[in-house]
Amino acid sequence: MMQMKKRLSAVCFLLSMMLLFSGCGAPQEVPSEPAVAETVSESIRLVSVGDVLMHMPVIRDGIQEDGTYDFRHIFEPMKETFRSADIAIANQETVFGGKDIGYSGYPAFNSPSEMGDALVDAGFDVILHATNHVMDRGTKGIESTLSFWKKYPEIRVLGINESPEAKEAVDIVEVKGAKLAMLNYTYGTNGIPVPSAKSYLVDKIDEEKIERDLLFAEENADFTVAFMHWGVEYSLKPTKAQKELAEKMCAWGADLIIGAHPHVVEPVEWVEAENGNRALVYYSLGNFVSRQKEANNLLGAMADVTLAFDGETVSVAEYSFLPVVTHYSMNYTDFRVYPLSEYTDELAASCGVSKHDGKVSVERYQKVLEKAFDGYDISIVKGLAPQEKE
Repeated sequence: MMQMKKRLSAVCFLLSMMLLFSGCGAPQEVPSEPAVAETVSESIRLVSVGDVLMHMPVIRDGIQEDGTYDFRHIFEPMKETFRSADIAIANQETVFGGKDIGYSGYPAFNSPSEMGDALVDAGFDVILHATNHVMDRGTKGIESTLSFWKKYPEIRVLGINESPEAKEAVDIVEVKGAKLAMLNYTYGTNGIPVPSAKSYLVDKIDEEKIERDLLFAEENADFTVAFMHWGVEYSLKPTKAQKELAEKMCAWGADLIIGAHPHVVEPVEWVEAENGNRALVYYSLGNFVSRQKEANNLLGAMADVTLAFDGETVSVAEYSFLPVVTHYSMNYTDFRVYPLSEYTDELAASCGVSKHDGKVSVERYQKVLEKAFDGYDISIVKGLAPQEKE
């Protein structure tokens, strides 16, 4: 009997303890699974513009009373766009060879390095130098350009190199945690040979090298952008060679391809390789700055691409093609670049190009875009005025 009481007492004690620690007998909730944090995607805005082509009137427009140069006014209408982007890229067509060898325009360019200062002030982060004019002032021109850019160690310079090791390296830029590989190549150097002893100076289109670089980028970066100096001057359509190379690069791992050199705009399309890879291709952004004398050459574009980064992969979320216009006065001064959406017929009436190529207008520029995008998706072109269709 005593043993039974002891057992009952022990059971009662255990029950009382369970009730005490369970909230005085309240029903127990089943513990829920730990909350899984939702994946937050980072948004990365990349903008890129075409050729900064410095003819002598552009150079003269920047000269100051003390003999220095200031080109910041050229970028003023669009400066905030570049500054607000996460990464902004410009194609600097001409070299900064130094004042001692003389500044010059077409056909053998040498530009004041103050244009580099203006690009930095405008908000550009990456400068492309692999162009057909990069050898215009020989190896000295390239070496002086590289020397100038050491003034801005935060700026990534592509397409020219100071050593064989630099030529073999693939530039990877980190933006908001995402690793973006960036490559830049030119089809040639206007027949001016790069000395064999310094062949590393210029990144030329060499399919074996491009494939090697892209495969490296595929393994070491989250997204790859290739900037190509290619195509046929003044053609509003990409060539068969451009299309074929774009497809090869897509197969090798390029995700975004942005072109320059034709001095006019060309369309945009998605390219798909046989292995299933896809790449967005802007065949040509045309000129960004120039004093060319044809209306087609004053119409350029800005590639505006929003990337989504989920912590592991980067993909194209949105993209557009923003037309821009280089404007200069009747006496070839006051160079500025405007979005076509902000350009007016009043400004167009005062543009010096009319002395050479007839009256220009917003509508005329829109018709150039329509011609370039004929057969392609023109809906990505931003800033076009609504067109009445029958």
